[in-house]
Amino acid sequence: MAIVFGTDFSEHATVAALAAAALAHRTGEALHLVHVIEYGSAGSSASLVEAMKREATARLEQQATELRRRGVDLKIHLLEGAPDEVLVELASQVHASLIILTHHGQRAPRWRIGSVTDRVVQAARCPVLVLRAPQPLEAWARGERSLRLLLGLNFSVPSDAAVAWVRRMRALGPCEVIAAHHYWGADAHVRYGLPLSPEAEVTPEAEQALRRDLTARMGDMPGSGSVWVHLEPGLGRPSEALIHLARKEAVDLVVVGTHQRTGMSRWWHGSVSQSVLHDAPTSVLCVPASAATTRAIPHLRRVLAPTDLSELGSSAVRYAYSLAPAGGTVYLLHALTPPAAVPLVGAALPEPSSSQERADREQLTAELRALIPPEATARGITTRIELVTGRKVSEAICQAAERLDCDVICLATHGHSGLTRALAGSVAQEVLMNGTRPMFMVRPPRDE
Repeated sequence: MAIVFGTDFSEHATVAALAAAALAHRTGEALHLVHVIEYGSAGSSASLVEAMKREATARLEQQATELRRRGVDLKIHLLEGAPDEVLVELASQVHASLIILTHHGQRAPRWRIGSVTDRVVQAARCPVLVLRAPQPLEAWARGERSLRLLLGLNFSVPSDAAVAWVRRMRALGPCEVIAAHHYWGADAHVRYGLPLSPEAEVTPEAEQALRRDLTARMGDMPGSGSVWVHLEPGLGRPSEALIHLARKEAVDLVVVGTHQRTGMSRWWHGSVSQSVLHDAPTSVLCVPASAATTRAIPHLRRVLAPTDLSELGSSAVRYAYSLAPAGGTVYLLHALTPPAAVPLVGAALPEPSSSQERADREQLTAELRALIPPEATARGITTRIELVTGRKVSEAICQAAERLDCDVICLATHGHSGLTRALAGSVAQEVLMNGTRPMFMVRPPRDE
C-alpha cells in the first residue's frame, strides 16, 4: 500500500507535503510524490518542454530531500498528461490507500468541467484527502495532538466506507468524532411507522430509533477520544448542515462518503461530498463506496416473521426460528387494515374500542402463538407478537423491521413470475424493493 501526493510546487503544496509525509510515516506506507506536466502547457516547442522537465525534476528532488529527512520511504514521479487522469492511474498502479491533494492546487482548463481535485474525487477508487489546513493533520500524525473529526453519517454504502476510515484513523491516533446526521422529521416517522406529532417536528421515539440505528451503523470505535451522534432535523441541504456544524465545532477534518455520481445522476441527486469539498472551512476526506473493503460476518439476533395467517404465509415461520440464535428473538407479525380514524402513518394499533375488537385481537394473538415451534423455548429463542397497521402490508412490514431493529425479514412468497406477478402483486416483492433489511424468502413446495 502507498500514499500518492500530487504537488504543483506552490507554497501551500509545500506545507501540505509535510503533512503527507507525516501521515505516510505514521501508517508505514511509501509516499509517492508526483508532479504532472499537462499536455500543451509549454506549447509545441520541444525545447520548452525539456526545460520544464529539467526544472520540475530539480524541484521534485529538492522537495524529496527535505521529506526523506523525516524518515519517510519516498518515490518521485514526473509524469505527463491530464493531471486528474494521471494521478488516478498512478494510484491504481501502486495500490494506493490514499490520494492527497491541496485545495489551492492546479485548476482545470476552461474547456474541462471542474477542478483537478473535483475530477480526482469523482474517479479515484481510493479515498482522497483534500488539505486546506495541513498543520492539524501533521501534528496528529506526529503524535502531538488529538484530531477533531466531523463524520457525515447516513444509511448509505459510501457512509459505511467513511465510517471504516474513521475507525482506521482512530487506530492510528486519538480522534474526537462528531457523527452528524441531517434528516427530515417526517421521513424518520415514516421510516419507523411512528405517528407524527403536531407539537414537535420529531418525536422522542423517532429520535431514539434513529440514534440507535446510526450508533449501530458505526459499530465499535477503536482507539481513544470521544464519539457522539449529532442529530439535526430540518428541510435544508445535508451539505449545508455539515458545513455549518464544521464551523461551529471548529473541526480539523470533515469525512464524507461519496457516490461518485456523474452526468444527469449527479445533477438530479446532487452531491453532498462536492458541496462540502468546495465550501467546508477545513480539510475534507472523501471516501468512495469502493473503499469499504471489510466484510464482517453479521450477527442475526432479531428475526421478523410476517404472516397473513394463511397456510402459505405461515410456512416461513419455522425458517425464521431456524435463523434465530440462542438468546435471539423472533417477531411474529400480522398486519391489519387500519380503522378509518387511525392516521395513515403509524404502526401502533389504538386500544380496542369494543369487546368485539378486543376478542378479535385476542384471537389473532392466539393464532400467532400457535405457530411457535415447540422447541423454540428449549433453544432459548424468545417470541414477541406484533399486531400492526399501515397503508399497505408491505409498508407496515418494512416499518416494523426498522422500528424493531430486525436483522433479517423471513417472508413466504407465492413464487409468481412474469404476468402472473404483475396481475396478482407480491408483498414479498414490494418488501424486497422498498425495504432496507436483508430478506430470507421461502418459496412454496413444487410438485415434481
